[in-house]
Amino acid sequence: MMKWLRKNSYVMVLFTTFLVIAAYVLITDEGNTTYKQIEVQHGDSLWSLAEQYRGNMPTHEWIKTVQEENNLNGEVIVAGRALSIPLAADAVFIAQDIEQEETDVKVAINNQ
Repeated sequence: MMKWLRKNSYVMVLFTTFLVIAAYVLITDEGNTTYKQIEVQHGDSLWSLAEQYRGNMPTHEWIKTVQEENNLNGEVIVAGRALSIPLAADAVFIAQDIEQEETDVKVAINNQ
């Protein structure tokens, strides 16, 4: 086994590089982002969705994450399509309860 590793030292270099990258990802990942599936509504854009769901994440970073997560080449999204979007732990959601006669606005913080 040691002879093989000496002859194929690139395998050891690749393995070590992989371990370093994996350790970096695990150490730097804050784990504050979860994902939610939403259906794109008529008139939605990545910019309007970012304002609604991004929390404290910068808008351009949120849009880039959505594009990568959904394999989007640009900023065009289509009504009726499902998107996987990141939800920061500090995102604030405002929802309207339509079933009641009176209009109530509820504000909740997503604490995980």
